[in-house]
Amino acid sequence: MSLTPTPPGALASSIDALSDRQFECLLLAATGLSSAGIAEKIGISPRTVDEHLAAACEALNVRTRIQAVARLAKVTRDLSEPRSFLP
Repeated sequence: MSLTPTPPGALASSIDALSDRQFECLLLAATGLSSAGIAEKIGISPRTVDEHLAAACEALNVRTRIQAVARLAKVTRDLSEPRSFLP
């Protein structure tokens, strides 16, 4: 794992590299659901949820689901909120 900052464009492309199920599990994890809660909501086993989240962490080059959710939040914020300091 690299300790150098990832360029913003690379973050977006790493999110794009996630499978639909990995992205779905990550979005649900971002709402605070546990693996069991995510599993119940989408109809798979908690172990399968953990596997999807682990794969998402690897794709995003992070260690934990919290870091993965933070990456997702950063990318979605950067894409949806144009920043301007003009009045």
